[in-house]
Amino acid sequence: MNAVTLALEALHQRYRNLWLNERGEAPRAEFDRAWPSPCVQQTHDNEDVFAYHWQAKPRHSTSLFAPLEQALEVTIHPDLIAFYGGFWADSIPIEHPLSDGLLLQIWNQEDEQRLLENQLGHAFARLKGRLPLSFFIACTHSELNICLDNQSGEIVLERPGFEAHKVVAASLEQFLLTSSPCLDHYG
Repeated sequence: MNAVTLALEALHQRYRNLWLNERGEAPRAEFDRAWPSPCVQQTHDNEDVFAYHWQAKPRHSTSLFAPLEQALEVTIHPDLIAFYGGFWADSIPIEHPLSDGLLLQIWNQEDEQRLLENQLGHAFARLKGRLPLSFFIACTHSELNICLDNQSGEIVLERPGFEAHKVVAASLEQFLLTSSPCLDHYG
């Protein structure tokens, strides 16, 4: 495992421990019944809610971004590949000294396809605007996204269509290690 995968695994474990300590159960996600995931451990069904208890499940996908690399004729930063290719999981609300938000993860195969389409759209917009290529890793509670700069590997805050205006961390590993999971839901 590389440093990003280890840092992400540690963040997932901190999130799971937070749930267990604060709520007495594994992380829970509410989804449609037709939205299963390899990371599901248990399902709960009542008249109001269909919920999954989940735990991050390793997946080790190294070819996840191959279609984007081919379409964009670029090499995707290896930290991004390790980040999205490392686990099946639900997204995690995080607090970070420079920006809070929702750390995006891939729930299932359909979610992966949706993520790739959104990343491609984001990349095309960046290239069309002659902006440095970046890929989002988290949403914030504002119009800003937390992105990985594809050239430097830095984690930056950026508003869609504009230059990044703040470096949040020197690397994705550093960002993950300095982020704290929380129980607040995004949005």
